[in-house]
Amino acid sequence: MKIVLFALLAVLSLPNVACGGNRAAMQPVAELPVTKVVLYQNGVGYFERRGTISGKELELRVRPDQINDVLKSLTVLDLSGSVASSVSLPVERSGDDAALQLPAEVRSARGLHGLLAVLRGAQVEVDGRDGKLLGRVVGVEASQTPDNDGKIVDTPMLTLLAADETLLTTPVAGIRKVVIGDRTLAVGLQQSMDIARRDGTWKPVSVHVRLADDGSHDLLVSYIHDVPVWRPAYRAWAEKDKGVTLQGWAIVDNVSGEAWTDVDLTLVVGSPLSFRYNLHTPHRVPRPDLSSRLPQVAEAPPEPDVAYEEAPAMAAEAEVDSAKEAGPRSAPPSKSSARVHSAKKAEMARRPSADGAGEHDGERARAADESNRRDATIRQAQALVTGREVGALYTYRAQRPVTVPDRSAALINIVSRKVDGQDVFLFREPNSRQQPYRALLLRNGKESALEGGPITLYIDGTFAGEGYIGRVGKDETTFIPYARESGFALNQRYDQKVAEMRLTKIISGRIYVQAKRVFTRTITIESNRDEPSLCYVKLHLTAGTQPVDPPKDMLRAGPDQFMAIRVGAKAKVEATFVEATPISMVEAGLTPTAVDALRFWLKDAKAEEVLAGPIKELLAVNDEIARENQRIYELQRQRETLDQEQRRIQGNLDALPAGPVAADLRKRLVGQLDAASRKAAEVAKNIVEGQVKIAAHNERLRVLLAGIELK
Repeated sequence: MKIVLFALLAVLSLPNVACGGNRAAMQPVAELPVTKVVLYQNGVGYFERRGTISGKELELRVRPDQINDVLKSLTVLDLSGSVASSVSLPVERSGDDAALQLPAEVRSARGLHGLLAVLRGAQVEVDGRDGKLLGRVVGVEASQTPDNDGKIVDTPMLTLLAADETLLTTPVAGIRKVVIGDRTLAVGLQQSMDIARRDGTWKPVSVHVRLADDGSHDLLVSYIHDVPVWRPAYRAWAEKDKGVTLQGWAIVDNVSGEAWTDVDLTLVVGSPLSFRYNLHTPHRVPRPDLSSRLPQVAEAPPEPDVAYEEAPAMAAEAEVDSAKEAGPRSAPPSKSSARVHSAKKAEMARRPSADGAGEHDGERARAADESNRRDATIRQAQALVTGREVGALYTYRAQRPVTVPDRSAALINIVSRKVDGQDVFLFREPNSRQQPYRALLLRNGKESALEGGPITLYIDGTFAGEGYIGRVGKDETTFIPYARESGFALNQRYDQKVAEMRLTKIISGRIYVQAKRVFTRTITIESNRDEPSLCYVKLHLTAGTQPVDPPKDMLRAGPDQFMAIRVGAKAKVEATFVEATPISMVEAGLTPTAVDALRFWLKDAKAEEVLAGPIKELLAVNDEIARENQRIYELQRQRETLDQEQRRIQGNLDALPAGPVAADLRKRLVGQLDAASRKAAEVAKNIVEGQVKIAAHNERLRVLLAGIELK
């Protein structure tokens, strides 16, 4: 059963309002294909559409999640000389918000039975089993009627109130056509259908570009919207003494909603500033409500004067203009089919080996074949893409049209060239328990930077492992670890000292010294391998230091330093790395550091003769103090020995029994104790005398140092 719903009054007097939804279907608008795509690494894509259309309207179908970016960046150029007069699109409203503006009867209608049930009071024309009936809907109720088998069943019956005030009934199941006579309900029903069609982010938004005149238009339309970030992936072939062949591919995802067919594709390294901004959703600014300022109580009319007649009251008439809502909507045309172009694969001829050729001939043939394959790969990639700098960005542009179907991914070759590199061993952790990595040392050239991504490595024609390459700028070096390696032992030892002290000034008894704190790192590597190895050790530099006479083959990769150490077969090698940092010290008095700085100053040929004498005297007094301190130290040790001897003798005396038997022994011990006491007293006297001398020398030092000024 086919049901046709349309507005009777709209058909008679307002065809553009009632049938606006069908206008686009009867007169399809033009649509331009995508011709250029530029993908950036900040998740933004630039799109161009180019083509010739006839007529005054162009339709762009945009996904709801892309519409804000499109509105923010849309540009329409008519290269044939005309201009775009306006751009229109439906205002974004949720289904609930839009439905609230419709009559309640329309919002709750579901199907013919439900629609008739809620159209109570509406004027309709029904073409049913009993012919055409015209009247106002009274309602739908169930009536018990016999079916073909004579059983009593509930049959929905529509009741209409005719113009002559008679009630007409007809079964709902027999209705073939309903014409709604209420224009508001008819238009609202169409709008409710539009709301249902719009619900869901997968359904596109139609953007209509209206042109100033008819005729042929050569249009260029451009805009941006967010896209998945393109990601690079690399392959590298390394051969001993032959460098590295590097190839990079970009993985490009097309989730735009339509196929990219024969487009001009460009990939950009860099992130121009971009942001989100909601231009599609209507924005309202709240206004203050001043209703409280309205009069709250109306003033009563005054009592009429007796001398005059009362004037008749004038009834105020209010005119209300009803707003007309009509949403002409065009149905989106069908998608154009995507055309996928397959590139022809290059065929490489293999040279057959001669009969009776030896094993070496076979090896040479395989090596030549491998070299030919890599050379062909480089030639093919160079023909497919070119790179160039654009300001702070670097672009890879495909030299041939590219086709990427919708909801598909493609691999685009962006890098293919010979670079300098070799297979090495890398110690990344300063711990002897950690075995090194096998790594590919890669030196990027001047062509372009390499973006970070996974890399597959082939060493001497064999798969060796996988790694990850960080961003490598021009003329930069990186290590790509791909496997662990046993057979090595690493040990590091650290030492530090202060060197190259230099006296800068002496003011008010304070000695200012500049020097260098030197850190020495001794690295020992022991190898159990049967062949020589080139090892690189990662060095974490001490903050604020600089290498001192670094090795010539020292490498810098990012913020880290790598020291090259060549280890022979079954050998043990030791290497040193020295770094230093300048330091400044202020010494109050003749500290050891100050004494060393003064001695270095005296050795300098530029030492001032006026100050040399006082400084030499100062150092002589300091040396005398040092000698006196040494003598006091020795006397103090002697006194400790005498004190121990006295305690031992006194203990023996206390242990002797009383009586004449031990009298002789007691006498000898008493004599020894007395001699030890005299010696201890003499030593104590010498210590005191030495301390007095030191005090005098220190005073002399203070006076001498106060009299020296060096600026």
